[in-house]
Amino acid sequence: MRDVLLIGKDWKARALLRAQLLEEGVKVKAYETAADALDGLVQGTNLIIADLSASEQPSVELDQLALWAKRIPTWLLASHSVIAENAVRGRGFERVLFRPVLVGELVAEIKERLKKP
Repeated sequence: MRDVLLIGKDWKARALLRAQLLEEGVKVKAYETAADALDGLVQGTNLIIADLSASEQPSVELDQLALWAKRIPTWLLASHSVIAENAVRGRGFERVLFRPVLVGELVAEIKERLKKP
């Protein structure tokens, strides 16, 4: 099974998505911030899911995630009130989703993405 790195300040949303992915057999590493995830970003991570909707420093995390996105497919979950759509355009993110999103649908999309090389 492929690995997912999950980042998000909102622990309830992070825990719910992590639990659902684990139930689906996806190996998940979860962290509160991109900085916390630095140690967790290891060889073998196939996809990064970063929820910046509750981030205290979204622009800082966005910059770090854009660097990672050059090497690892990265999806952002954002809130229009935290990050403007034009702030993420052209930064190398594979997908940008704005909340609200349905966890079940998101998990299905993640599973489909993990099937790709």
